[in-house]
Amino acid sequence: MDQTRKSKSFTHLIAGASRGIGSALLHLSLEKGESAWGLSRSQPDTVPSGCNWITGNADSPENFTEDLPEVIDALTFCPGKVVLGPVKRLTSEQMLEAYKTSVLDAFTLIQTLLPKLQDSSIVLISSVAASMGLPNHCAISAAKSGLEGFALALAADLAPKTRVNVVAPTLTPTEMGLSMVGGEKMIPLIENRHPLKKIPAVNEVANTISFLHSESASSITGQIIKVDAGLSEIRLNDR
Repeated sequence: MDQTRKSKSFTHLIAGASRGIGSALLHLSLEKGESAWGLSRSQPDTVPSGCNWITGNADSPENFTEDLPEVIDALTFCPGKVVLGPVKRLTSEQMLEAYKTSVLDAFTLIQTLLPKLQDSSIVLISSVAASMGLPNHCAISAAKSGLEGFALALAADLAPKTRVNVVAPTLTPTEMGLSMVGGEKMIPLIENRHPLKKIPAVNEVANTISFLHSESASSITGQIIKVDAGLSEIRLNDR
């Protein structure tokens, strides 16, 4: 799994590849010459040239497993329902939906694909909200915390052959991310809350995921990599 690999023999399945981080990662995978497979509930209007596309739900992998290659070298799981709101307005159904789409769907997909995931790398997408107390984030924080716990135990279960890691970004300027905060006009204010006075570009997150799948990261497993411009760990003096 060389970071500069060009061989089509390296197969990368990206669940949630139709938009945001998943879409950026799909394009990066194709640029690297990988055999890139995109999975989402609906096919985008434009499928990148050279991509293999699977339309299906992560919670029902039995419907498309036979369409996938025999060996999957890298699996990236991007889905997860972003449910925001104050605790007094959240419903149990919303809490369960956030948990299902982040944790149960990842579990179902990975368990079904285990025969294909030998000597492979798995990366799950979490959120900085899993390790920070943020207002209106009870549902997503609980779900992503569960995902991180699942990933650590999974890394132990699948060692030594398969590596499992997590990437936990702060807000990224995707269509979904911008809609959550009220549009691009809010970005300068949000950037100012981060120690590096920026938020990561989508391609920065995609490149981090790609690195974790590479031979350069062959000794990294069971880790939660925060791409958050220092938000979760650093506090600066007022200036």
